[in-house]
Amino acid sequence: MSRNAQWKKSGRELDQMGIGYYIPASYRTLLFLHTDKPTALSLVNSGRIHARFLIDHGTRTLLEVPQKQMEDFMRVLEEPEAVCSPDTTFFKGEKIKVIRGSLKGVEGEIVETPGGTNLVVRVSTLLCAKVSIARTDVVPAE
Repeated sequence: MSRNAQWKKSGRELDQMGIGYYIPASYRTLLFLHTDKPTALSLVNSGRIHARFLIDHGTRTLLEVPQKQMEDFMRVLEEPEAVCSPDTTFFKGEKIKVIRGSLKGVEGEIVETPGGTNLVVRVSTLLCAKVSIARTDVVPAE
């Protein structure tokens, strides 16, 4: 079974169980579950869904993404030109908040690259979502 077919099957299983999930369109090898740790562990250990866990290297446990951070990550990845990549791709930037445009309210970092100015939202130290942004659309985070 192809990886895409596995994700679709897992999505159907999760829908039937009423468990929320998110699969980034630009990074289809990821499946984020909106549930507690015991439920996530039992789903994977039972074989009902095919997934591997992201481990928080600091705590050596299943990675838990705070709600606001996950929402910001998802909003950035909804942008047509957004890119999802390993966190090691970008240096840390100045913490900012978007004040206008389709990403208003998103918090992340502003990172200058040879290609321009980018908003980067990180999921722990493992992944980041990146999209171009104008410096005039952001302010320093409080």
